[in-house]
Amino acid sequence: MNILIVDDDNIFRKHISKALVRRGYKVASADNGKDAVHIAADMAFDVAFVDMKMPDMNGIEVIREFKEIQPHLKSIILTGYGSIGTAVEAMKVGAYNYLTKPCEIDELEALIRATYMERMGDGDEGQPASYHGIVGASPKIQKVITAIKRVKDFPFPVLICGESGTGKELAARAVHFDSKRKDRPLIAINCASMKPELLENELFGHVKGAFTGATNSKDGLLKVADGGTLFIDEIGDMNLTVQASLLRFLETGIFRPLGSTNEVKVDVRITAAINKNIEEEVKAKRFRHDLYYRLNVCRIDIPALRERKEDIPLLVKHFLAASPLAQERKVAVSPVAMDLLTSYSWPGNVRELFNTVSRAMLLSNEASITRAIISSLFPYIPKVSNHTPPVSSLDDLEKKHLEASLRANGWNISRTAAALVIDRRTLQRKIAKYQISKQ
Repeated sequence: MNILIVDDDNIFRKHISKALVRRGYKVASADNGKDAVHIAADMAFDVAFVDMKMPDMNGIEVIREFKEIQPHLKSIILTGYGSIGTAVEAMKVGAYNYLTKPCEIDELEALIRATYMERMGDGDEGQPASYHGIVGASPKIQKVITAIKRVKDFPFPVLICGESGTGKELAARAVHFDSKRKDRPLIAINCASMKPELLENELFGHVKGAFTGATNSKDGLLKVADGGTLFIDEIGDMNLTVQASLLRFLETGIFRPLGSTNEVKVDVRITAAINKNIEEEVKAKRFRHDLYYRLNVCRIDIPALRERKEDIPLLVKHFLAASPLAQERKVAVSPVAMDLLTSYSWPGNVRELFNTVSRAMLLSNEASITRAIISSLFPYIPKVSNHTPPVSSLDDLEKKHLEASLRANGWNISRTAAALVIDRRTLQRKIAKYQISKQ
């Protein structure tokens, strides 16, 4: 895939360009909008990352030019948290998505993969067919796809439940892009990454003078998503005050920006995701029961990867098909290595599987990912034999994996969670579940 990086921050642009080249992508870059437009006029690109604020042309102007030159180019806007509303304006003129800076290379590559999966969703080039990036033939994942198709045009909120890394955001994207709202904005916000007061401001906006430092009015994400979908991720981390405001909006379609006496009416479809047991959160009074009832009308439960292991070979094939390096080297996974992958419980779910396959591919000097490579990554997984089935339970495997990861990362919760590709709270719950303690 050909990638174009457009950013006047030389350090950021060069760092991202080098990192993507190391991962097998073909990368061109420009430090201003005019040069980027000239480059796009001479060379075809699959994805462009465009900074919102540049001295000669802003990101919206660059994307408009790209749409004229290369209509199928997926443009992703790069912006700061304070400019999310402007990023949404860019999406209205054709941007595929946006990222807030500073961002990591894994975040950029995740969006590159998403564009690839959507492009290849009809099963071209021999990889398994996907439904808006959701891959799997198991009954449980097909049940998810059926549920999405059933609720996609219902005028009700959608609640998506599942562990971290199972693909809840993919499901939310499918609900939007297979619905009548697909040509309107899809805006995402993560409650776990924001303080309560900032989250309320991002959702509802404010008027000038609403609080100290509010020198200008600002539209909230509910306003900028008008006509489209607002995806609220990790809604279980939303505090009770903001939950009450969200409930009022869901019941009336009306909200009041902070500091305003005027009400605003918008047409926004709410999809929400949670990785906790929402019924337990309600029982513990950490989640409002009335908001739960309002959200739980259209519910989609995403299965953990350990509950649909028959999909692992399809997912691995899909990951390799989306990797330029794997395609160049014609990388495949040996049958015995695949047996090891399917014997593991995957606490980080599909996200951890992808990272593991990527690491194995980089460690391999051959066209085949072997059992030895997988064993080096997971030495505690029992070796698969044609005669003796694994004796360890899935819980035993997960506990051993967590203990080994904690030891490898010096029992640091944040580093271990990052290595497992799960959030801190999920890791802490699993530590409590298995009664893991530092030896």
